[in-house]
Amino acid sequence: MEGFWLQLRHPEVAYRDCQTCLEYEFEDNGQMSKGRDGNPLPRLPMFPAPCRVKDGKGCPKGTPENPKSLSPENQMCLEHYRECKAVGSFPDDPVVRRNAAAIRDIEELIARGREVEFQSSILQLVVLRGA
Repeated sequence: MEGFWLQLRHPEVAYRDCQTCLEYEFEDNGQMSKGRDGNPLPRLPMFPAPCRVKDGKGCPKGTPENPKSLSPENQMCLEHYRECKAVGSFPDDPVVRRNAAAIRDIEELIARGREVEFQSSILQLVVLRGA
């Protein structure tokens, strides 16, 4: 379940290779940072990868030693779900139904979390403006 959550909530890191992240800088949007010459910017020792920062949130993906990513089988399951959802047709199969229900539950949890984050942001703005 953790891997599904990662891919749905943090796609900017979910598909990123950990070794590449340790070697190169990345933007907040998940894109690799590029120099003026268009080449990837190497990660400098004074700017460690998020998984190596001690006093921060860390990386939602975990660490290269202990990743929270999907197994190849679960990755295939998620891809199958997305394909079926895209065309609006799921096979009549109990395993597909069970997996789709689990993935849908996670999608709904994430959607509710985003709504709560949005409402919280609006409330903070209202409080800051003294309304």
